[in-house]
Amino acid sequence: MKPRLLVVELHHLGDAVMSLPFVRGAQAAFDVHVLCRPASRAVYQLPAEPPSIHTWEPPWADDRMCGAWQAISAARDEGRVLRALEFSTAVCVWADVRATILMDATRAGRRIGFPMTRGNYYAADLPWRRERRRLGRSLEWLWRTTHPGRPLLTLELHRESPRQSHLRCWEQIAAALGVACDYSVPWIPAPDKARRGDRPVLAVHAQARVPSKQWPVARWRELLASPSVADRFDVLEIFPPGADAVTPAGTRRHATPDLASLVTALQGADAVLGHDSLPAHLAAALGKPVVTIFGSGEPDWFAPWNNRGRVVQRRVCPLHPCIDRCGMDSYLCLDSVTVDDVLDRLGKLEFRP
Repeated sequence: MKPRLLVVELHHLGDAVMSLPFVRGAQAAFDVHVLCRPASRAVYQLPAEPPSIHTWEPPWADDRMCGAWQAISAARDEGRVLRALEFSTAVCVWADVRATILMDATRAGRRIGFPMTRGNYYAADLPWRRERRRLGRSLEWLWRTTHPGRPLLTLELHRESPRQSHLRCWEQIAAALGVACDYSVPWIPAPDKARRGDRPVLAVHAQARVPSKQWPVARWRELLASPSVADRFDVLEIFPPGADAVTPAGTRRHATPDLASLVTALQGADAVLGHDSLPAHLAAALGKPVVTIFGSGEPDWFAPWNNRGRVVQRRVCPLHPCIDRCGMDSYLCLDSVTVDDVLDRLGKLEFRP
């Protein structure tokens, strides 16, 4: 019987997709269980061999107000719920003391992760991030003081570079466990889709979860009406229910009410264009070339796998990356990205005949 491994991933859907190579690789040596938010369950159901999935909505999700002690109490309670599963190891890729307290409450013998040092913490110099990290470090210190001889993490990892990819952090955890991340594509099974015509299919996803990632709709329309796109590609617009289409009339469109329909639509494309969001990461998981427009996020950390060189971004904002909390009067990061910037990246895409 394989030892049980708990993977704590309580962030967003795109982050769940980025954890899949680790989950797949760890399954060679462990009975892998994932604790995720309810919305992420569908992501972990996508692989051919899904892990065991446990869902929990932490009280601090989506930046809802939550005091430190309330967060600690909630994390402990959830960890105790999972304790009966007798995990040999628990891991978390995020520098977050709340997650490590949860891992300790499971009584897993090995707890591997990243303490809340400045080098481990994304956007550590932003004022609100600095305050969160200070509080987290205080809680780590308090734990060491009140639990001598019982460290929160039995193995503390540290990022090799403050700019390293989030995927590299997962690789560090994998190495600590003696396994390797499995990047073989596709990460998730999807039906083969035959090309409809002679031109490559460009799937376009023009919506973003938050405004700080949303390129202006007027520029989307200008881009998609340009001859460089209209004459070269068979455009397929992908959009969630309730969203307005941005493509010209007569363009093929595919509504994606659930994750399965989104995967099917992406699989039918030769390339994908979108924001720093879930569809970009899913497309990369399918092995597609992905052109990603970045705004508030940092592509060095969160660019879709194997597509860092296809990112479109202008580093013009002094507060970048703001982690979706814009401190300027307008979204300089997105407003500065031109149609020509995106066309340049699209023009460099190459397709096999």
